[in-house]
Amino acid sequence: MRFFRRILQFLLVLVGLLLIGAWYLYTRDYTKYFLKTKGKLAEVNERITEGNPHFKKSWLTLVNDRGFTVNCGILVPRGEPRRFPAIILLGGKATGKYAIDYALEIPDVILIAVDYPYEPRDSYTIPQFVRDIPAIRTALIDMMPSVMLVTDYLWQRADVDTTLVVLLGYSFGAPFVPCLMANDHRPAVAAIVYGGGDLRSLIAHNVNRYEGKALSDFVGILGGILLHPVEPLRYVDRISPAPLVMINGANDEQIPRKNTELLFRAAREPKKQIWLESKHVNPANIELTKEIIKTLNEELRRLKVLEPGKTGKRAKK
Repeated sequence: MRFFRRILQFLLVLVGLLLIGAWYLYTRDYTKYFLKTKGKLAEVNERITEGNPHFKKSWLTLVNDRGFTVNCGILVPRGEPRRFPAIILLGGKATGKYAIDYALEIPDVILIAVDYPYEPRDSYTIPQFVRDIPAIRTALIDMMPSVMLVTDYLWQRADVDTTLVVLLGYSFGAPFVPCLMANDHRPAVAAIVYGGGDLRSLIAHNVNRYEGKALSDFVGILGGILLHPVEPLRYVDRISPAPLVMINGANDEQIPRKNTELLFRAAREPKKQIWLESKHVNPANIELTKEIIKTLNEELRRLKVLEPGKTGKRAKK
């Protein structure tokens, strides 16, 4: 009897420690972690590839003073050296740094797309999901210092107008935007395309589409706890005073309208929400991609990010 009592006491202590650890991770302020992990930019490796008549295309590897590495794709307008606006692009889970290939119709802008340090599976079994949890969580949290290091890199380029930098996240990349803007105020505009708030219900909704409600509720709760450090609803009100532009699909099967409206309501002015008659964004849907880019171009002109008079200055020497 005494043996079983000790086992029970041990289990209670273990559960208590796990709950304390989970609560610490859930409530922790990660700002210091983001800054420490970002470090200082120490090395830039560039591999120039084919590009096109309008843009020079390169693959970049940024390395900080601690060996932290970020991979990116970058498009730089050809022609006379000038100072250009810049867009930091956080794309879908399957695109990463290759997202620059879908944004070629935004003229006279430096585009840099950040790769994800974790490549999601097409689908998950419960054992696979559980095994991948530490890697998923670390990779998603490390997107913050990754993008902050990319911002450091842009601030060092002579051809970037640092007063006209846009942070753009779409689909898988959309939830990172509020946390990034709250912890790094350098971008002048935030754009969230086909994204929403409340990661718990978003995860549950998408798991439910394939695996059923019982599993979706479990995965949603677990995912919401693990990803609480980057939950968009925690940070979206801190995007202000920078303008926020949200573009969403009225028939989005992956991001329910209630999640989109919840995020928009939580944001402060200045903000604008635009609805397109579409399902979720998909690289294979070229027409929708063109419509999104057209809408984004119009909004960036309205905000004077793409104002011709501000993009024609000569680069600093």
